[in-house]
Amino acid sequence: MALAFPIIGCGGGVDHPPTAEVTGVVTKQGLPLVGARVEFYPVNNGAASYGKTDAQGKFELRYSTGGPGAAVDTHSVTIIGGSVNAAPVTQVSGGGADSAEGTLVPMADPEAKPDTKRGGPGAASGEIKGLSAEVTEEGPNVIQLAI
Repeated sequence: MALAFPIIGCGGGVDHPPTAEVTGVVTKQGLPLVGARVEFYPVNNGAASYGKTDAQGKFELRYSTGGPGAAVDTHSVTIIGGSVNAAPVTQVSGGGADSAEGTLVPMADPEAKPDTKRGGPGAASGEIKGLSAEVTEEGPNVIQLAI
């Protein structure tokens, strides 16, 4: 007696929107914001992209699948944490740079003790929302975020 089993498999790849490489810099009062998480959320299509600022406030985004960049779209941008580096930032070159400003939104209870590792006058101990940035296929996508 022969038994027949259907063959089940995965068909085709996952359909992702077009992405483009994105770099940039985050500053607070003209100084680099160090160790901040930068999150880009596309308004229309695609998944989020993430990055972290270095000692000069610079970041490079990675798409949620792990590849470089962000979905080609207008993005809502959130910056979480970080602290100010005392050295001023030089302007990032690369052509079509965007600028954005936002509002500081507290993440935690204002009565709570500050994080001693990130506390102090230069700390950005919350989430900054209300920023937006445009990612284009043509690039370069060099985004300047001043908070």
